Amino acid sequence: MHDVREDVTNFCDFAVVKVHHPVGLILFILNIVLPGIGTIVSSFLDKRRLNGLALLFGILQFLFCLSIVPWIWSIWHGYMIYEKSR
Repeated sequence: MHDVREDVTNFCDFAVVKVHHPVGLILFILNIVLPGIGTIVSSFLDKRRLNGLALLFGILQFLFCLSIVPWIWSIWHGYMIYEKSR
């Protein structure tokens, strides 16, 4: 049987860009202070090409940051970028 949760997890993991450790920390802090900005910047730092999914997530986090859920999502995403950079 096909596990949908695994597909969603892989989909979201693709949007977390691996960067160097100091950059990961900076992007994490940016996502706390200015929701989505760290995610947007990370989309341009993907080694393969522009990460369109990360760019989309960052734009959504930024546009809807006045609501608490996207802000928390932005902080979580920044933390995941930081963790992946370690």
